[in-house]
Amino acid sequence: MPLALPLAKPGDVVQKLQLSLNKGARFTVELRWDSTHDVDAHALLATNGGNGAKVNDFAQVLSTYNAKSTNPNGMLVTNQDRSFSTPCGALTHSGDARTGVTTDIDELITIFGDKVGSEVNEIPIFVTVHGGATFAGVKSASITIKDDEGKVLGEYQLTNEFAAFNAVQMGSLIRSDKGWEYAPVGSGFMGDFNAVLGYFS
Repeated sequence: MPLALPLAKPGDVVQKLQLSLNKGARFTVELRWDSTHDVDAHALLATNGGNGAKVNDFAQVLSTYNAKSTNPNGMLVTNQDRSFSTPCGALTHSGDARTGVTTDIDELITIFGDKVGSEVNEIPIFVTVHGGATFAGVKSASITIKDDEGKVLGEYQLTNEFAAFNAVQMGSLIRSDKGWEYAPVGSGFMGDFNAVLGYFS
C-alpha cells in the first residue's frame, strides 16, 4: 500500500529513504495513474548548492518534451524501443504513455548510478498533466522506487490536496556523504512544462 504524499507545507520534515547508489547500482521510478489524461514523468540531473536544485543545460533534462520523438527541437534521441536517455546515459525514460488505462506501469525512469556525474547531487522527479488539465481528474497517481533486484524501496500516492495543480514534484534523490537518499517532496505547481522547468533553472 503506497504512502499518501501530502502537499508540502513550510516547516515540514520528511523522512528520507537511505539508498545505495554505488558504481553499477541501478534504480527505477515507476509512474502509475488511472485515467485517460496524459501524465508525464520527468527527472533532472541537478546541482544544489544550497539554493535549490538547478540545471543549466537541456542535456540534464529527461522529459518527453525534450525527446526528438515528441518534440522536433528536443535533444534526446529516441531508441528503437521508444525509450530515450540523457546524453550521459545516467537517466533513461521508458517512453511517452498517452493514457494511464492500458498498462500496469505507465512510465518508467531508470537511474544508472555509474553514469551520474560527480557534479550532480540531486535528481528531482516530477510529474505533469498535459493539455491544461489538473490532477483533479487523475486517479491513483503514484510512484514506486525499486532497486535493481526489484525490491520496493518506497511508494507514494498523490492525495486530493494536489487536485488544483497540473505539476507535482514527487521527490528527489539527494547525494550526501552517506550515499544517496530519496526524499518525498510534494510540491505543487501551476503552469506548462517550461514554467516548472524555470523553477529548476
